[in-house]
Formats: sequence, C-alpha cells, structure tokens
Amino acid sequence: MAKELTNSNIDRQNILNNQYAIMEIQKAVQLQGIVFENKLVFVIDKLADFFEVTAKTIKNYLKRYKAELNSNGYEVLKGKRLEEFKLYAKWSDVKEKDFLNIKISQLGIFDFRAFLNIGMLLVESERARLLRLLTVIRNLFSYPEIFLRQVKPIAQICHF
Repeated sequence: MAKELTNSNIDRQNILNNQYAIMEIQKAVQLQGIVFENKLVFVIDKLADFFEVTAKTIKNYLKRYKAELNSNGYEVLKGKRLEEFKLYAKWSDVKEKDFLNIKISQLGIFDFRAFLNIGMLLVESERARLLRLLTVIRNLFSYPEIFLRQVKPIAQICHF
C-alpha cells in the first residue's frame, strides 16, 4: 500500500482524513517548524531538506498536484498574513529564516497534513518512502479491524 500512495489520490485522502493517524505520525517524525495560527507550518526549503531533494523538485510537485495540496493545507501567504507570519518566524527556533530579510510578496507554507501529502507523492526520496511506510502502519493501527484483516493472512502464511 505504501507504493500505492504515490498513485492513488483516494488512498492518500483516506489517510489524510484520519486526524488520529496524522497526530501520531507528527509525534513520530518530530519535525520542527513555525507555529502560525495555532498550527505547525513549514516552508519549501524545510521540506526539501527533510526529503533530501531540491526545492525545485518540491515546486514541480506543487505545480502538478496544486489542487490536491491546496485542499490538504498548502497555502500562499500574501500581504498582512505574510507580515504576521514573518513576525512569528522571527521568534521561532527554526533555522530557515533566510526569507525574513528578503523582500518577498508571497510565501508558500505547508501545514503537517500538506507535508504528509508531499511525502506520499514524492518518488525521488528514500525518506518519503519511509514516511509512506510509517504513514500506512500508523493508519492501520488507528483502524484495528483493517489492520487485522491485512495482517492475519500474512501471519497465516508465515506461521505466526
């Protein structure tokens, strides 16, 4: 199923709609970001560093899956909200603050759900593959009946 996440919007949405699984994955990943409007958010460079890909790779996925990512927590900040974000970022403990001193008119941010969504789409990243595996495992544990249906046949074959 971890491989299917790169191809199936329905499988991705099923996991992204599971708030319990998202909270558990967020605890396991322990990715530091900026708290803005009561949620943890990340800039493109943070995602690129985490997934060990270029920022250009993330931007290409943004273009290709724009509607899906927008519906799952990616947004572009402009004007007053961008200025507010810069203030929050200034006082945060993250190192990706280079954009604070640059005159920019807009900035894309990802909440944790959008971060997971990118991880489910990226095929160029080993870390994304591992995140997909963790995501599937956490999601199965949040639905024990599904987990048991998937594990019982494997256990019978392996004589567990």
